[in-house]
Amino acid sequence: MKRIAKKLVFVSIFVVLITLIVGCASTTPPPTTPTPQAAIPATKLPTQTETPALSTVEVAVPTPTFTPTQTATPPPTTTPTATATATPTDSPTETAAPITETVEPTTVSLIEETAVSTPISPAVPPPSSANPSTIILADLPNHAGEEVTVSGQVVAAASFSKGFKFTLDDGTGRADLLLWHNVYDEAWDAPQLNIGATVQATGKVGQFDGAWQVEPDFGGDVKVTTAGGSFAPARPVGELGSHVGELAQISGTILRLEGAGSGIKIFVGDDTGEVVVFVWRTILDRIPNNVALGEEGTRVKINGRVENYRSNLELMPSLPYDVEVLP
Repeated sequence: MKRIAKKLVFVSIFVVLITLIVGCASTTPPPTTPTPQAAIPATKLPTQTETPALSTVEVAVPTPTFTPTQTATPPPTTTPTATATATPTDSPTETAAPITETVEPTTVSLIEETAVSTPISPAVPPPSSANPSTIILADLPNHAGEEVTVSGQVVAAASFSKGFKFTLDDGTGRADLLLWHNVYDEAWDAPQLNIGATVQATGKVGQFDGAWQVEPDFGGDVKVTTAGGSFAPARPVGELGSHVGELAQISGTILRLEGAGSGIKIFVGDDTGEVVVFVWRTILDRIPNNVALGEEGTRVKINGRVENYRSNLELMPSLPYDVEVLP
């Protein structure tokens, strides 16, 4: 009986324990489930709902919600990709904006380069090559102040304090070709530029003392197509008195020199007599081998105009190449 009583006690205790265990098991789950569910929606859902409203960037926060789960599992890599795709869809505008800005600067730079190259491109040369169309001398009055190209034969030459003047004739009229000393000095064809030469020149049209003239800016604007040279008739020194006001060429020996202010007097003689050759210093400085002119006995050939100055005959060369030192 005692054994039976013990067994009953144990059975009762066992039943009570099972009942307690079952009761605890049934009561424990419910509280656990409601607690997380109530906590999660209450805390995160409201916050996330307000956050997207504040900025577009935080819309991505919902992604983090999935991210935890995805963080735990590597597959999230695929999910972010999907989310990323969705996100760019909302912010394509932002992405497009930067792209548009990038394209715009590029376009602007291209336009600027084009603009720069346009002015720089031979837009300037054309005008120069457009003006060079040759015109006749009779038409110069219609081109006052313009740059033109003319052509003609040199029929006269003269010097002045700052340059040289050549009279051109093309059959329709006459005009002066005015060369300042710096332009004359850089003209390659200067040695052939003399009476009888055919010249083509480009310069600005002007007028001085009633005469029309063309004034080049550079020596390269003057080109001699047919050379001039020893144009004057050769005459003995003793006969020059009969040719005052005419051009003449003499050959002789330098007898002596005298200074004359802005020029020098070179006394040249031959078997028939002697004559004073007056040379302006602006011409003297440009005569080839002019040092030899300071030595008595130097033989020379000189072209010039015969003048009567204070009852004395003088021969006056107009250009540097009118005076030639002979070997």
